[in-house]
Amino acid sequence: MTVVVDLAELASTAGLEQELDRLAKSHKIIRTRQLNGQETWTVLGAALTRELLSDPRLSNDVHRHAPHGALVPGLAVMLLEQDDPDHARHRRLVTAAFASRAVRQLEPRIAEITDQLLDKLGDRGTADFIEEFTYPMPLEVICELLGVPAEDRDPFRQWAMDISAAPSLEAMQSAAAELFGYCIGLIGAKRERPTEDLLSELIAARFEDGGALSDEELSSFAAVLLIAGHDTVTNLLANALHDLLTHPEQLAALRADPSLVGAAVEEALRFRGSAMTTVNRVALEDVEAGGVVIRKGELVRFLLNAANRDPEVRDDPHAFDLGRATAQHLSFGVGPHFCLGQRLARQEATIALTEILRRFGTLELAVPAEEVRWLPSDAIRGLVELPLRYAR
Repeated sequence: MTVVVDLAELASTAGLEQELDRLAKSHKIIRTRQLNGQETWTVLGAALTRELLSDPRLSNDVHRHAPHGALVPGLAVMLLEQDDPDHARHRRLVTAAFASRAVRQLEPRIAEITDQLLDKLGDRGTADFIEEFTYPMPLEVICELLGVPAEDRDPFRQWAMDISAAPSLEAMQSAAAELFGYCIGLIGAKRERPTEDLLSELIAARFEDGGALSDEELSSFAAVLLIAGHDTVTNLLANALHDLLTHPEQLAALRADPSLVGAAVEEALRFRGSAMTTVNRVALEDVEAGGVVIRKGELVRFLLNAANRDPEVRDDPHAFDLGRATAQHLSFGVGPHFCLGQRLARQEATIALTEILRRFGTLELAVPAEEVRWLPSDAIRGLVELPLRYAR
């Protein structure tokens, strides 16, 4: 019998991971219901995830093969919703831009943004760290990366909020359309007056045949970088703080040896990764996998948080342990669509956790752990708020 799970409803509870573990013991693939009501095949196991993420029979080009499963219906998203050879061609160009001086020199600015936000908190008090830090910090970094003028950042923040927490599909599409429209204007301004940022690098970049990215492609990439790069880091930081504070022995180990911060980031990614599921893919033909037949035209996605806790991959997967080897986690995917922004996400999380723990000798949840509320999302694993008590 096929299991159908309302993932957003389940994600609103602290018991998501335990329920996924229970399901994964008897199912490698389940059916999940998305926020718009449609159902998709959803892969749980690590081995099957690795296999199918590289399977060319599953297409990312949902706009062509299954428009109802698109990330933003009506707006094709560069890279995320492309197959090879177009995907490989665009990815080479973007990868080169990510290696540019504008990106390499971003680290001091990340540290400066972190310091400015933590300065606003003062030496002691109680605050929602999502509102005061983990939300604005990656947003400012993305705006710096893209070269968004300071006076335009408030609308950018509102679009990001509206897209990630829209009450309806229509509201999300409206916010996405406004964001895409803004990006078109920003691209036009940078064509006339380039600055040292990723968007200017991409405008100047050329394919092997001398061609360039269109305004629509550039706008699509800028918008998805804002949405994906902002939401995932916001919730990665909040989840990491939550899991360190609810595992005091691991927090003590990190305070005693700050060089473990890299291990803390990797374990946070594995233990409760913020990018809970991938975008939809569509079967180009019937595919037998995990004991089911995925029919041609059906949607498929991957529940990375379940794969990261697969007991066939690691012992005691539900323990939060900075001492474990986490190199095999799947939080950034695998295969042709491996996350391009993984280095930046790791960089932001490392700098933020290091500075927060350096500044605040006292850091604790300001409410009982059982009262912390989780986002009802079928794509992002995160908290509604993170009220913390802190002091130097």
